Formats: sequence, C-alpha cells, structure tokens
Amino acid sequence: MSHRRSFVAGLALLALGTAPAAAQQGKFEIVPQVGYTFGGGYDFDGGTFDGELFPGGKIKLDDTPTYGVSIGFEGRRGSFFTLSYVYQPTKIGVEWNTTPPDIGGRDPNAKGDINFHQVIFGGRQEFAKSSEQKVRPYIGGGLGFVVIDPSFETNTGASADNQTRFLLSLNGGLRYMFGEEKRFGLQADMRGTWFWIPNGEVYVWCDYWYGCSAYEGSATIAQGTASVGAVIKF
Repeated sequence: MSHRRSFVAGLALLALGTAPAAAQQGKFEIVPQVGYTFGGGYDFDGGTFDGELFPGGKIKLDDTPTYGVSIGFEGRRGSFFTLSYVYQPTKIGVEWNTTPPDIGGRDPNAKGDINFHQVIFGGRQEFAKSSEQKVRPYIGGGLGFVVIDPSFETNTGASADNQTRFLLSLNGGLRYMFGEEKRFGLQADMRGTWFWIPNGEVYVWCDYWYGCSAYEGSATIAQGTASVGAVIKF
C-alpha cells in the first residue's frame, strides 16, 4: 500500500511542479475523469491439476468503473502533450467451457480482487478551426505501463505477485468548451488499451546454430474505457 501511495504522490508532485511554467502561458490543463472499463481476458486449454482433469475456458476481468486524471500541455496547432493516470479496481475469474470439477478443495468459480494502475505518456490532436470554436473533436495515443496489483492467493496457496507491464493506448473523443476564454469544458472519451502478460504456456525453439531454447508465451489483454471528464484550463 505504501508503494502505491508514493507512486500516486509522485505523479501529483510532477503535476504541481510543471504547472507554474505552463500556467504562465495559459496552456496547462487538468482533466479529472470517471469512466467504465470493459473487456480483458484470454482463452486457455484444459489440462490436469493434482491428477484431476479440468476443462478449458477464459480468464476474464469484470467490467467495472474506473477513475483517473490527465494533465496536458498545449503545443502548436491544436497538439497537446499528456500524462494520464487511470485506476481500475476489479475482479478476475474463470469462465469455464463446461462445468469444472472441485480443484484441490477450492471453488473453481471464485473470483479474486485485482487492481490496475495505468500511467500513459501520450499526445492529443484537436481539430478546431479557431480558438473560439466550442465543439472540438480529437484523437490521441500513448505508451506507458500498467501496475497489476492482485489481492488473492493462487491455486497453490501463495499470494499473487505484483507485475508491471508495457501498455499501448489509443483514444478519441469530443470536447465542449464554455465561456469567452474557453477555460472550462466537458469531455467525452473512448479509449482502447493493450498490454501483455504471461499465459503460462512454454514454447521450445530449435535451430541448427544455437540449439534449443524455451520461452514463455504471452496473452494480449485488450480493454475499452468510456469516460466523461471536466476540462479545467489555467
């Protein structure tokens, strides 16, 4: 918990430290957001555990609300540099293809708590013919990382470990700005994110020069997030 608080505090200090320089030019913005994230999971094949056969299925994340904040610095011709933090508390479980057996005395339909902390460094391009335009569509994208923070035990009885994974993000949306100076507004955004985690499968590659080597496979976790936010410019 202390690591997570230090991490969030560090982002806040970064925002406060960079705000004065941007505010002098009137090009700094902050956008608190609330949204709903859906999707996320991957298929797996059946196998055995403690000598018992179990069917295949899908590791799946629950669809849940998300909360976040973005800071932005305006560049030229409607371009912005952005830093975003998104928090998703959710649950992870299995959707079985058929009725599963009792696995080692554990409920096969049980779900575990898991939290995701996304940090995205990106950019956004607004499409406005003038600074007086109220309705402003935009597209954006970015790269970053996601901290995966599980709070459950694995099927071996051990606590699941935290992981940090590379993340890709693409988004688009619409803004409506109010007032003569266009300092306040509302934002509707749709974002897609992708990150990769180990899927437990091991592959072997062999060639003539280097012989054989094993490597662990990975699964793509794709999620979508629809959100609304309040735009505040300084």
